[in-house]
Amino acid sequence: MHAELWPAFILHSRQFGEDKLILQLLLPEQGRVSAVVRKRQGKQRLALQPFQQFMLQLSGRTELKTVKSIDEAAAAFLFSGKVLYSGIYLNELVCRLWPDNLAAEQLFNVYQHSLQQLMLVQQGSAELEPCLREFEFALLTELGQPIDWQQDADGNPLEAALCYQWQHEQGFVVAANGFKAQHLLNIGNGQWQSADTRRCAKQLSRQILAPLLGSKPLASRALFEGG
Repeated sequence: MHAELWPAFILHSRQFGEDKLILQLLLPEQGRVSAVVRKRQGKQRLALQPFQQFMLQLSGRTELKTVKSIDEAAAAFLFSGKVLYSGIYLNELVCRLWPDNLAAEQLFNVYQHSLQQLMLVQQGSAELEPCLREFEFALLTELGQPIDWQQDADGNPLEAALCYQWQHEQGFVVAANGFKAQHLLNIGNGQWQSADTRRCAKQLSRQILAPLLGSKPLASRALFEGG
């Protein structure tokens, strides 16, 4: 009986001994998995890079799996500059926030779609900020923290003339100052034309993600600041 092949993306890799790597992988059914792989399979030296889908076989009963075989399933997405930093940011979010070995069927699809969107950004036919925000909010949904863009914490429809604050585990509450409801409605409807809407989405996502990420800074944000 042949071992099953699984689609996977490499989120992160680090050296392990002279000829091995420890990979952080994202798979649909297994979720985020750590696995050891040899850099050379027979006579072939593998280009094990992120932003490329692979098909692989895993073995092992401990948390650290072993990659028995791995092959390219599609060409790599070739990013550069801020788009590359953005891809690294997506990978870091998944590594930091997605629990070990939790199935990730929908997240896998969202992640793959986001890479496709980043490629459009690289080609100049899409905007970067909406791509990042949509991934962040989709990740929050998959983590069990969806945002209701239509109603406040009391179940009342958001009123375009009002402002709202975000309350953790409650939702939006009316406030004298805060996020303008029209911007929130725009985000929920995928209407990203307004710079104020994009700015609102960035501020909101950072506020919601902050307690989940904890005090350790995101390494990928340093790339943006340095670049």
